Amino acid sequence: MITKERNYDLRKLLKPYVNKWVALSSDHRRVIEKGDELKEVVAKVKSKDVIFLKVFPIDSFYMP
Repeated sequence: MITKERNYDLRKLLKPYVNKWVALSSDHRRVIEKGDELKEVVAKVKSKDVIFLKVFPIDSFYMP
């Protein structure tokens, strides 16, 4: 099965949620829930088809 995935520029969408955890819709177009801790966001989300993400400041970077 071939799927076509699109890359979205999330900077504008996520700008208000800096240093927060968010749950994004599976199409990456809207924020479903937000919170200071991951477990708080997970408890609020009703759907299982979401993407959890920690939003870092735009002028920083993350290297695991």
